[in-house]
Amino acid sequence: MVQYRPDGSRDDGADAYDYDDPRRYTSRQRGRQGQPESRNGGAVVSRRSRLGDALRGIGRGEGRRSQDQGQAASQRACYPRQQTYGQQGYPQQYGYSEQPVYQEGPKRRPHRARNVLLVILAILVGLYLLICVPIDRSIAFSDDVATSLSGELSMHVPLTPYYVLALGSDAREGDTVSRTDTMILCRIDPLAAKVTMVSIPRDTMVQIDGHGTQKINAAYAFGGAAGAVKAVKNLTGASVNHVALVNFDGIETLVNALGGVTVDVPVDVNDPGYTGLVLSAGTHEMDGHTAMLFSRVRHGFANGDYQRQEDQRILISAIMKKALSNPLSLPAVGKAMGGLLSTTIRCYNIIPLLTRFAIGGPTIYSASIPSSPQTIGGVSYVVADEQATATMMQVVNQGGDPSTVANGVQ
Repeated sequence: MVQYRPDGSRDDGADAYDYDDPRRYTSRQRGRQGQPESRNGGAVVSRRSRLGDALRGIGRGEGRRSQDQGQAASQRACYPRQQTYGQQGYPQQYGYSEQPVYQEGPKRRPHRARNVLLVILAILVGLYLLICVPIDRSIAFSDDVATSLSGELSMHVPLTPYYVLALGSDAREGDTVSRTDTMILCRIDPLAAKVTMVSIPRDTMVQIDGHGTQKINAAYAFGGAAGAVKAVKNLTGASVNHVALVNFDGIETLVNALGGVTVDVPVDVNDPGYTGLVLSAGTHEMDGHTAMLFSRVRHGFANGDYQRQEDQRILISAIMKKALSNPLSLPAVGKAMGGLLSTTIRCYNIIPLLTRFAIGGPTIYSASIPSSPQTIGGVSYVVADEQATATMMQVVNQGGDPSTVANGVQ
């Protein structure tokens, strides 16, 4: 078929133009120039021909596939590449392939639990700084006493059982030297909510370096709190971790801060000549003054000072139970402790114990070391039974009840 060129000349087919697009040559002309032929039979189609091809492709469904491929390409450009897995859960590189799944990144969620925890923590820290730090300062030993104690006290792992030596001073106003009227070795087990108290009679005979045979209450007069700790360690074999020096005259203020305590008096108290206290056995509500007198009575008892030791342990137990029953009174109790107590214990040692006690009532064991009164060289002593004392301390170390071994007079 003869075609005419735009300039009017004839074309016999050798170098024919595509009539639709005069700017393009036929495949023959492209072949002469060394250019590749197109896929539609060698002819380079014009814009009109391309439009026709596109319309025919849409009719065959090819347009949709092209559109889908374009969308997939745009998704791959917008989202990070993801590993695709086949039906058996193997990566595509092992021969299993599926269409890649593009997922959005994790959405941020409000950290409510974390925020609540931080608020609670801030409140607890604030309360500690407001309440506990002033208490810690008021009940701390002076620097020189703390330094002397550091050589006698042993460290302990938090929340494990530890020993506290409670010393009751008989110091009066103006005294420069005093003895310990009361000595109680306490084993405290925070996790088991257990307190074991072992009283040591003040007249117990011991050997004190540089002073020979003495009553154990003189150890405090000669060496202060550190001297008392050393004497108790030698007697019982226990590793003492903390010391608490209690002024029993201050018990009056403490009990009044609690609003009184309920005490089960084990035997009749009849001491009109010394303390003036007369009580029948049974349950009594005591104010601070009565409680202080009750802790000092030792006359008129069949067991003498052994009964006073038991009464003191009973009073301490009553104070602990009353304090735990009314947590709101603890700030007032802490303030009262400033004039009653000097100790190496801090509030962070006590808080876990009080928390555990609040969950379940404490178990309290008590006894006096097995001993007997004797007069040696004209001096009245209490002589400890070394073998029975060692057996008792084994029971105490294991968390048992020391009264099952012995209790006081042998």
